Amino acid sequence: MKQESAPTDASVAEQKTDGQSSAEQPSVEWSPAEWQAELLELRKQIDRLDHGLVLMLANRFALTRRVGNIKARVGLQSFDPKREAEKLADIRQLCERHGVNGDLVAEMLAQIMRETVKNHDRIRSGLESGR
Repeated sequence: MKQESAPTDASVAEQKTDGQSSAEQPSVEWSPAEWQAELLELRKQIDRLDHGLVLMLANRFALTRRVGNIKARVGLQSFDPKREAEKLADIRQLCERHGVNGDLVAEMLAQIMRETVKNHDRIRSGLESGR
């Protein structure tokens, strides 16, 4: 099976606009310097958002560690299927309101929650072993 490579920025820019809707066609001709500068600025903004996502995850894991400590101390299970189902349903609704792929985000959040449960189990093991 032949694997197609993703188009590069330059190859996309060279493609003709035949068959595109008027919304997809550039309204003005851009020089290479102009579109390259625009791409650079947009990528910088994306990089800042990606860094923000990492910081938000770090904050989320700090909070869930505290939750894990509470659960371990009072004997609650690490995994709460009802809470997880509610979180995933809420996130899907939020994605729908904002035009974001709900399946993608729910899958990402489910992975984060699986990692959280592993962390909670480690916390419980540490308390049980006296660490």
